[in-house]
Amino acid sequence: MSCPPLYRQPYSVYLSLDRCMFGRSMEKDTIIEFLLRSEPPNNAVNNLGVLPIIGPTHIGKSTLVEHVCHDEKVRNHFSLISVYRGNDLKDETEASFRDKCVIKHQNDQASEKRLLIVIELLEDVDEDAWKRLYSCERSMPRGSKMIITSRSENIIRFGTTEPLRVKRLPVEAYWYLFRTAAFGSDDPEQHPKLASIALEMVDAMQGSFIFASMGADVLRANFNTRCWSRILTRLRQYLQKNASLIGEYPDDVKVKGYPRFSWSIIKEKPDKYFMLHDIYQRDSAHEKVPQISLSDLLTDRAQTTGKHEILFWKSRIPPYFNYICKCEVRDM
Repeated sequence: MSCPPLYRQPYSVYLSLDRCMFGRSMEKDTIIEFLLRSEPPNNAVNNLGVLPIIGPTHIGKSTLVEHVCHDEKVRNHFSLISVYRGNDLKDETEASFRDKCVIKHQNDQASEKRLLIVIELLEDVDEDAWKRLYSCERSMPRGSKMIITSRSENIIRFGTTEPLRVKRLPVEAYWYLFRTAAFGSDDPEQHPKLASIALEMVDAMQGSFIFASMGADVLRANFNTRCWSRILTRLRQYLQKNASLIGEYPDDVKVKGYPRFSWSIIKEKPDKYFMLHDIYQRDSAHEKVPQISLSDLLTDRAQTTGKHEILFWKSRIPPYFNYICKCEVRDM
């Protein structure tokens, strides 16, 4: 029910979905309700409200929080919104923490000086570091709030309210997103064989937004049954190969040091394979990014060997993360 309506102009919908957050309206409303919730007036102690947000890697936690911070009601409610991003808080002092916070919104004319601090972590939180930070932040003005996001379930213990778990989209919603992105201005019902292949891809991609974005780009550029069938075969081979080596779904690897193996999805018989190491994000869309992208390697547009830093994926919506990874290209 939270999916945007499919208007009579399919091409317009395709462009719209390419530039907006999809399928997270209920989660967004939950976060905003927490942020705008008033404290009991008889509460003498300023207990800082903390909302934990938990979800797998690349599921859209940062995107969700970014859109909340851009909401007009939230910006009118808080005089300052700042974001901290890091692996953990273990080595942070109060001073270093504040220095690394990025100001997302500031309103010096606000009548009440409420603050919102967002902490986005890749790993778990050290207990002593959290206690040290939280004791300092409790002195913030009444009505201030904190959001902490991580893929670790352990952050639940730091929350003052029920955690929000960001899960993969339902199959129906994910299919809607993928088919609109993959077919663009074409009606899937006019291409039953391609639609059947795309539906099988949806099952294999297991709700990954990154796979959906990259996959749709490649499919639109190679709009024929033979190529789509080959891409589906390569996708299954990729999942089977990496799952056998790592023991879990490749897009959910939490431990660094496990390379992911991939190869061309366009060639009949790939002659090279790629080893992808340590995918990490760069915050700004204006930072310099590598000239070679993973899409270039997958579609054989880039002829290269050896070690490189490549652009794994570039988000088209806030916070406009660039995902970078180290890649080694080897002959088969």
